[in-house]
Amino acid sequence: MNTTVHLKKLRDELNSVFDKTIEDQETDGRPHYYSGALYEFSQQLSDQAIREILTVVCAQLEGATLASAVGLYRQAFASLRLALEMGLSAVYFSVHRLELNEWLDGREDIHWNRLVDDDKGVLSDRFAKAFFPELVGEMKDFKTRTIKLYRGLSEFVHGNNETWAKSGIALKYRADLNRQYRTQCGQVFESILFVLCCRYTKSLSAEALESLTFISDDFSHVSGIRQAFGGPKDI
Repeated sequence: MNTTVHLKKLRDELNSVFDKTIEDQETDGRPHYYSGALYEFSQQLSDQAIREILTVVCAQLEGATLASAVGLYRQAFASLRLALEMGLSAVYFSVHRLELNEWLDGREDIHWNRLVDDDKGVLSDRFAKAFFPELVGEMKDFKTRTIKLYRGLSEFVHGNNETWAKSGIALKYRADLNRQYRTQCGQVFESILFVLCCRYTKSLSAEALESLTFISDDFSHVSGIRQAFGGPKDI
């Protein structure tokens, strides 16, 4: 079989998985909504460098969703992990400009341990106290869940043995991994949006807050964020 014939065969297999994915009655538009919502938030920021990083995050989420739709589940989870890293990094770099400039010119890497550091990380009590004190009580839970999410996604990146049992090596539609992708995509979105809200809500203009009122629905369970974006005090 020559290369062209082989690639066409793979394309047909990808299309078959895609057809089964969109037939899944549980499939909805939420993954696309997540990238769109983060993009809308980024457009309210005056910092061009951070906007550009968040635009890459949105592209990663879209790419992850496409990979999942055609059965490239391992690649989808790897892209989700990168989106999570870069989303949190955008917020981290917004207050660590030296590291941002070093990263932009290739002299610095993204370090996960710095992002979740107990003192300087974007999910620390210190960070919340500096930018959105009302969220201090939420930090521990969000940090715990975000670290657990990152570790779960990392299993696919590092090729842990159990992930091969889940995904296999053949192109095939897998309803369980499709559901897992949608769940973890939502969790990545929630973690990134939470740190964005913590960092920027207090400094956004009234017009910007009004344009982002959909966030009160996404965080209807977090009183401080819900109220800041126009939601009710009690639900």
